[in-house]
Amino acid sequence: MYHVCDTLAKMSEEHVRLLEPVARRYGEQAAGEDVEEPERLHAEGLAGVREGPVGLLRDLQDLYVLGTLVQTTWTAVAQAAQGARDRELLELAHRCEGETGRQLSWLNTRLKAAAPQALLVAG
Repeated sequence: MYHVCDTLAKMSEEHVRLLEPVARRYGEQAAGEDVEEPERLHAEGLAGVREGPVGLLRDLQDLYVLGTLVQTTWTAVAQAAQGARDRELLELAHRCEGETGRQLSWLNTRLKAAAPQALLVAG
């Protein structure tokens, strides 16, 4: 599981790297500036790793929720890129949205495998 999670994390880090030229082109607001975004759009990620089968299940659920936020954000970015007629950003958004979908698919499969152990055996 560690190696797959490491691969998925590297995929996400690559998304950040690919966004750097876009952020330079459009500008980027630093944290703490007058950013007028709803607080609900921010996700802190996982504070720490939980113990045991139920902990694993909860961690997978948290990752899935966070991944869904990322995927819907890519959808919004794609729509904005389409409106701006920014082909480069549109292609990037579609690529990253697809890769995020694969990450979510893996998480969902792992969640299904962990649920019986966590809820029936350990519970």
